[in-house]
Amino acid sequence: MANEGGAGPFFLVFDTCTHARYYGDVHEVLALPQGSIIRYEYKRYLFKATAAAALDGLVNDPSKLPADALLMYGQKRGYRQGDPDSPGMLRWEDSVFIPTRSARIVAVARERGADPESDVLHFHLETRGFVDPDSKWLEPMVRALEGANSLPFGRRNEQYAWISLLPDSLRPHRGALVSDDQLPWSKVIDSLVTAPTQFEKDVFWRVRQICRASHTAAPSEPLPLQDRKTNLRVHTSRWHRDYPLFETERYEIFVQTYAPGAHGQAVPGDATIAMTSRDDDQGLIKLSANPLEIVPNETSSQRFSIDTDAALESRYAGVRLETQVPGRESPFPAGSICTLTFAIRKRVYRLVLGVLFLVGAAIVGTSLTSPKITASLEKGGLAGLALLLDATGIWMLTKQFKIIK
Repeated sequence: MANEGGAGPFFLVFDTCTHARYYGDVHEVLALPQGSIIRYEYKRYLFKATAAAALDGLVNDPSKLPADALLMYGQKRGYRQGDPDSPGMLRWEDSVFIPTRSARIVAVARERGADPESDVLHFHLETRGFVDPDSKWLEPMVRALEGANSLPFGRRNEQYAWISLLPDSLRPHRGALVSDDQLPWSKVIDSLVTAPTQFEKDVFWRVRQICRASHTAAPSEPLPLQDRKTNLRVHTSRWHRDYPLFETERYEIFVQTYAPGAHGQAVPGDATIAMTSRDDDQGLIKLSANPLEIVPNETSSQRFSIDTDAALESRYAGVRLETQVPGRESPFPAGSICTLTFAIRKRVYRLVLGVLFLVGAAIVGTSLTSPKITASLEKGGLAGLALLLDATGIWMLTKQFKIIK
């Protein structure tokens, strides 16, 4: 039986985002809907030895998954985007520490390097809720890590730790560092803006849910995320959680924006969220040509539809949502960013009915040659029925006859 994440190792995973390539990690952690999967990878030398050993243990015995994790952001006070990395280890007195997301590690993998320190350790995180940045347990946790030289930057082979285990002194309070509460999301952003951090002028939003497009003012029930059947607990890339979508139907992505206006943070008036399809070789995802305008402190939505093709099996594709600010020239993302993945399939009932209609059309068509049917009116009626059944079957099975919403 899989571990429920309460008794095993508790990992503390730090983002420092000093390079443009990794800057979007914090934004993605904050923007993904609850239950989504995000993949992290670090070389072994960035782990505290005890944390690396614990992850090796999960690779060797994946039945102990999932494992609790708390994602943290850390930087020296006064650090600005693009500055060189800090020469000294982050410390409570001179640095900013903000919990960005509670999570579970659900899958792990290890790629061997030329030497053990070059091993790449991969882990897939299931996003949960948010931990209050004002939690009284954060300071003792960080101070305990500091005392054990278990924080980012500093001396290689002695400090320089981006992944550590929860200190023993905090284990009795680990429950306070695990959360499914979505409300502290805005407090996390407030902390990033007011600390201040290198994120203080960024644009923030998150995906709340995906629903079938509704014809009324009220949205439909949110779609659930589902584990992909091909998931493996131990693999570098094969762990996914998708929204189940059906061909020929329309859907709606709901996005919540947040701007801590009381702190003087303003959203650029022309900022938008661009949506682009990913891994969609069949062109199944039909997105709006217009990006979603970012209106501060509002939940808005964007509709899209799913096309169809001849394949019978499920196909997997996704949508990338990314903040766009015209005229901005920087290698660092302007704000929130995330990718959603979809499992696209046909409606089984349409397949079954389509086949039945075509079989019925064939049976009726065959009956027209029966010598028992002689009246022209009777033959005409059967011919019309056969044509109707045939057209309906084709409408059910091919893309030439789509349901018009």
